[in-house]
Amino acid sequence: MRNPIIPQKAGDPFILHEGDNYYMTATGGGQKGLQEFVCWHSKDLQHWSEPVTILELSEVTWAKTNAWAPSMVEKDGWYYFAFCADQQIGIAVCKEPMGRYRDLLGRPLIAKQDYDFQTIDPAFLKDADGQIYLAFGQGKCMVSRIELTPGSAALTGELVCLSDALYDQRSVDRKKEDKSIYNEAPDLIRIGDRYLFSWAIYDVADYRYGVRYAWSRSPMGPYIMPLDFDHDNILLQGRHDITGCGHACVTEYQGEYYIVYGRHGQNRLDGFGRDMCCEKITFEDELHLKAVPSRLG
Repeated sequence: MRNPIIPQKAGDPFILHEGDNYYMTATGGGQKGLQEFVCWHSKDLQHWSEPVTILELSEVTWAKTNAWAPSMVEKDGWYYFAFCADQQIGIAVCKEPMGRYRDLLGRPLIAKQDYDFQTIDPAFLKDADGQIYLAFGQGKCMVSRIELTPGSAALTGELVCLSDALYDQRSVDRKKEDKSIYNEAPDLIRIGDRYLFSWAIYDVADYRYGVRYAWSRSPMGPYIMPLDFDHDNILLQGRHDITGCGHACVTEYQGEYYIVYGRHGQNRLDGFGRDMCCEKITFEDELHLKAVPSRLG
């Protein structure tokens, strides 16, 4: 891959993969900064269209700031767009993946007062049976089934804290937040008959911002990190002067898997002025994965 994959500064990507089409949304990348969401299209993860505005916060009644970290999913010919605004999660809907979305509920699906952690970073998973799941959260990671129609959206059934198992596996008290174990940006993808859960550690402006991962046989977990004396569960992390490689999504292309992520640009303290990059994931064996950040150019 030649990086960065787009000329615009952006981060927090999510890719909707449909056949040979890839639709990418992110934080930033448009002319209106954190007041709008845009979408790019590609056939090969390398060559991307110009960004198209799909939702502006001026069209949302309940929030006007911080258009962050969106996600997309298709169901029954409709496209659903989960997005952060004002540190809350909303749902929008459209008939086309790159069309103009409308706010579905007129209120947050998940409001900031609903939980004792920051309710940001939604990520959809559409399973092989058509069931859709939504993961979210900074500080803690929750997951639930979600029911979506053009007129409604609601979390249904059990709500599970995926990050609890990560703390338990390391014998760390769940009540003592440790950003080296879990911070934010969950991503879920089915690979074969297993589910890969990846997430960001540390903060976006931290040079150590990176991606850890775990596996499960169920989308609701528990997810087990492949920890042993020869490996840590780091999927992606910076090296040398390449820093801040985090908030990523994993997708498949021609039978191989790739990780798309933002990383620090020249101003390393600007968490939103990031370069969007893509790396191939190497499977050392059925448990251990690795992606190495490459030079720009």
